Amino acid sequence: MDHASSTDASRRIRLSNSPTTDAVSSLRLGDDVPGDAITVRQTHLERGGRPWFPVAGEYHFSRTDPARWADDLAAMRADGVTLVSTYVLWIVHQEVPGPVDWHGARDLRRFVETARAVGLEVVLRIGPWAHGETRNGGFPDWVQGADVAHRTNDPGYLDLVRPWIAAMSAELTGLFRGAADPTAPIVAIQVENELYDQPDHLSTLRRMAEEAGMSAPLWTATGWGGAELPPHEFLPVYAGYADGFWEDSDAGWPANYALHYRFTTERDDLGVGADVRAAGASAPTSPEASQLPSPPDVADVPYATCELGGGMPPAYHRRPLVDPDDVAAIALAKLASGSSFQGYYLYHGGIQVLGEHSSTQESHATGYPNDMPLRDYDFAAPLGSSGQRRRHADLLRLQHLLLQTAGADLAPLRPAIAEGDLRASLRADDEQGFVFVSTYQPAVAPLSGAEVQFELAVGEHRVVMPREPATVESGEYFVWPVRRLLPDGSRFSATAQLVTEVELAGRPTVVLFPTAGLPVEIQHETAAGHRDELVVRPTSAPDAAEATVLGGARFIVLDAPSAESLWQGPVDGIEHLVLSTADVAFGPAAPSAGPTAGVTTGLTVRVGDEPVTFATLPALTHPAQGIRVVSEPHELFTRYEVAPVTDAAAAHPEVTWVREATGTAPVRRGGSAHRLSAPLDEDFALAARYLLRLPEPPSPADDGTAAERAILSIDWVGDVGRAVIDGVVVSDQFWSGRPWEIDVTGVLGELELLLLPWNPQSEVHLDARVRPLADERRLDLVAARIERTRLVTVTV
Repeated sequence: MDHASSTDASRRIRLSNSPTTDAVSSLRLGDDVPGDAITVRQTHLERGGRPWFPVAGEYHFSRTDPARWADDLAAMRADGVTLVSTYVLWIVHQEVPGPVDWHGARDLRRFVETARAVGLEVVLRIGPWAHGETRNGGFPDWVQGADVAHRTNDPGYLDLVRPWIAAMSAELTGLFRGAADPTAPIVAIQVENELYDQPDHLSTLRRMAEEAGMSAPLWTATGWGGAELPPHEFLPVYAGYADGFWEDSDAGWPANYALHYRFTTERDDLGVGADVRAAGASAPTSPEASQLPSPPDVADVPYATCELGGGMPPAYHRRPLVDPDDVAAIALAKLASGSSFQGYYLYHGGIQVLGEHSSTQESHATGYPNDMPLRDYDFAAPLGSSGQRRRHADLLRLQHLLLQTAGADLAPLRPAIAEGDLRASLRADDEQGFVFVSTYQPAVAPLSGAEVQFELAVGEHRVVMPREPATVESGEYFVWPVRRLLPDGSRFSATAQLVTEVELAGRPTVVLFPTAGLPVEIQHETAAGHRDELVVRPTSAPDAAEATVLGGARFIVLDAPSAESLWQGPVDGIEHLVLSTADVAFGPAAPSAGPTAGVTTGLTVRVGDEPVTFATLPALTHPAQGIRVVSEPHELFTRYEVAPVTDAAAAHPEVTWVREATGTAPVRRGGSAHRLSAPLDEDFALAARYLLRLPEPPSPADDGTAAERAILSIDWVGDVGRAVIDGVVVSDQFWSGRPWEIDVTGVLGELELLLLPWNPQSEVHLDARVRPLADERRLDLVAARIERTRLVTVTV
């Protein structure tokens, strides 16, 4: 029988599981740490003898406020991220020759230690060329201007790089995982980025880093773009974006982006970074590279990603509008396609650094094909540049909770894929697995729905679901459990997405939520082979007396909006489920060794100028003073209310119109691709000018904590805006239809807004959903509001 087939006449999609293997990959990676050894197998990573499914999120420490590192990293951990990836951008630390600057937001060691303290391990991306939409790709100007063959084994170039690598290594002494310190947080190192034809140079960089004292069980390198990697030395990592600012303004939605919504074993995307490759061809491959044996086939190495697009920033000429579902659907498609290592770029947005001698963004002025904003690097990420949470963080958390529960089962399983407008994939062994389904593509190229039924062959077992063919409408994406094991040895399958399987106060609990608007059917198969089927009604408030019990486990079926508000983590050392539409974070993790060993974990909720209600299962054993119980006795979850902590009156800045715009920015082209160029400083003499007087921040709370975050949100229509405080551009935006969010935490007095009008004849690419609005209005400041919030600890 074929592993995958589709019969259109009956609309029954038949899938059977693919063979599994535990063969070790040919990659010379991993370590032999006693009890926690990391091994690279052909299909997955293994840790401590069990499959390991990491989830990595990119967060650039030097582009954020160090006062927020701990809170923001804890927020990532609460979203199910287990590794934080970060670039070390050379230009930020050594703008001119001389001492390397590790102070303030440049304090790499403090960032890595903070990550460890909140329970995250680290992927260190050392460059030295990083890209990251950075000036010179991260090279300081004095390196970029050196008379050497950059990004090659030219001895002159290596002489420049060697001290930089040594400085990073010295700064991180004791933080690299290895035999001497198996609990150290740095578990992976990436060298270079988007280097396609210099495999011997990648080997040299790794060797230089190891000689400087760096160590890690995993070394990674860019796999996309047909990259040539030295055999056996690097785990190739791949990308997947919904759209790209690096495309031409008249490119529409290029066909290669549809690849990332399909279920496919194809990992590469030749489009990512293609504009930079075209802008400056790499140096010829060295003679040593031609002597290298061929790299391993991708079937011999785990499918790992490092740049699943968490959003997309705008360039001046092209400004994609990526939706939360665009992001989450790609992530699920990669799981359906066999990924065993999910990595997002960016997971947390940032702000470009202003150097002493130059700005640090990618621009036409430095020969790049794209003009990027001077400061804005928010990326429309799941967590914004100031830590603000967006809906795709909630959507991704549902997938990450699934991986937290079942990643060890899923990681070794190869996909069996049925292609078509309705994409379907089965990742299963001979006993159990998951079926993935999608009819999703972005709004610019939607797919049609289909009436379907799945017949799944899992070893000698057959599962048909749903019991009758049902319509999966356009724009759906989900994953269903197939024959999951229950405590008494029986199994269940469901037409609902599994969120978590967790023991709560000694009670095994399974949480599901409905998908595609279909009824929730649970098939129960006893160890003796008897089958029962029941339909369960989703709810937003589970009732203790009505909970379904199967196979020794309690089933909770939340409705989809409630599922998006679900969090899971330890409180006082006991696993809890939390329902909250407000931000939630769990206290410091307690690893077996290190500075936070034995720390009691607590629960925090972000509160603003409205009361916040949240619910937990089990109930909190030590709620803090002032946390009020508001639940009814019959409710399974215990609901609590937190009083407002900020003043609603402080939410509205006083806006004064100073002058109207006198024209649009001149049309210019530049850069290596002759694309539309961003306005120059002098063009802002044409801009409309507003003054915003910021309200006084609230007084510190009784417990001494200050208002931790204040975000000014501006709803406007135009071309380019700048926010200026005391003559310094603190934020800017290329308008793309999104609100403009500016961090004004601790800022007093006035903020100046300079807004350039939209030119209706502009050739800038905008999403069709917002462009008609732009054609109708040249400039409009619609509203401005400040959201002040504070993290409140709700446990003692």
